[in-house]
Amino acid sequence: MEFEQFGNLDQPDLYYEYYPHVYPGRKGSMVPFSMRILHAELPQYLGNPQESLDRLHSMKIICSKILENLEQGLAEDGSMTNITQENRQASVQLWRSRLGRVMYSMANCLLMMKDYVLAVHTYHTVIKYYPQQEPQLLSGIGRIFLQIGDIKTAEKYFQDVEKVTHKLDGLQSQIMVLMNRAFLHLGQNNFAEAHRFFTEILRIDSSNAVANNNAAVCLLYLGKLKDSLRQLEGMVQQDPKHYLHESVLFNLTTMYELESSRSMQKKQALLEAVAIKEGDSFNTQCLKLG
Repeated sequence: MEFEQFGNLDQPDLYYEYYPHVYPGRKGSMVPFSMRILHAELPQYLGNPQESLDRLHSMKIICSKILENLEQGLAEDGSMTNITQENRQASVQLWRSRLGRVMYSMANCLLMMKDYVLAVHTYHTVIKYYPQQEPQLLSGIGRIFLQIGDIKTAEKYFQDVEKVTHKLDGLQSQIMVLMNRAFLHLGQNNFAEAHRFFTEILRIDSSNAVANNNAAVCLLYLGKLKDSLRQLEGMVQQDPKHYLHESVLFNLTTMYELESSRSMQKKQALLEAVAIKEGDSFNTQCLKLG
C-alpha cells in the first residue's frame, strides 16, 4: 500500500532533473536500487509471482544495458564522457553485483513458483556474478534437488561444495558441509546419522536454530518424543527472541499434541510468549489453536 504512492518508480518527479533548483546539474533517478528490488519482489508475497518476475526482468534488461555501455567505453546512460579507468572499473563492479542481485531474486521467485529447472539454471548464473558465494549457492541448489526427491543429484552438488570449501578455512564452511551431510541423511530417512551430524553442528555452534530444530525432529522420528520435546523447549526458553520462529513453534505444538491431553494449555502459554516478543505480522496459525 505504501508503494502505491510511487507508481512504477519512473514518474518525472522521481528524477533529479525535476528539481534543478535543488540539484543543479544532477541527472538520473532518485530511487535507490534496493527500493527497486523491494518493489519488484513484493508481488510474489501477495500471490502474484508473475508480476514480480516481469519487474525483475525489466531490471535485468536495464542492468545489462548499463554494463554493455560501460564495457564499450561509454557512461552508464550511454553518453560520451571521460571517466577515469578507476571509476569505470568501480562502476562495472557495482553494476555486475547489481545484476547478480536481480538474478538471485529471479531465482528465488522461480523457486517459489516451483519452476525448479529454471530456478537452478538461474542460481548457476548468479555464481558467475558472486563467485565468493559459490559454496552457499551450490548448497542451495543441492537442497532443491533434495526437496524434489532427486537424492543422487543432491549428493553430487554437496560433493562439489566439499571440494570448494576444502580450500576455505573457517567454522561457517565446516557447518555448511555438516549441514549438507545431515540433510542428505534426512532425505534418505536415515534419522540416526542425520541426528549425529546436527549434534556435531551444535557442538561447534550451540545457537544454530536450524540444527537444533532438525535434531529435535530426528529424535521424534527415532521414537524419542520426550528427548525431542526437551530439546525444542530448551531452545525456546533459552533464547525466546532468537527461537520463537514459526517452523520451530509448529514442530513444538505438533509434539504437544502427540505427548499430552493438556496440549491446549501448553499452546496458550506459547501464544503468550509470542505476544510479548513478536509483532503483529507473526503468523499464529503455526500454533494450531483452531
